[in-house]
Amino acid sequence: MNFEIAPKSTEIKATWDDAIAYCDSLNVDGKIGWRLPTKDELTEIYESNNDYEPIWYWSSTEFFKGTAWQQNFNNGTKSHSSKNFNIIYVRAIRSTV
Repeated sequence: MNFEIAPKSTEIKATWDDAIAYCDSLNVDGKIGWRLPTKDELTEIYESNNDYEPIWYWSSTEFFKGTAWQQNFNNGTKSHSSKNFNIIYVRAIRSTV
């Protein structure tokens, strides 16, 4: 992984737009530059031994107008969801390279 995963304690539930804004403003122990993971990065988090909830998480990857990819951390299923109507979990990451 070429990214750092924010601590579980920073997770929130939000719409996609609010998730983007939250990650942009996140400061963890003086570290800034957080963002939503891409669809592929979200899969890396799912496949890691990281501490996460077995629920849906947003990715930054848009599917088509008004929707973005999400992943279920219970079974790895990917789907797309309305960015403005669904409130889904957010797990920020930060590039390390």
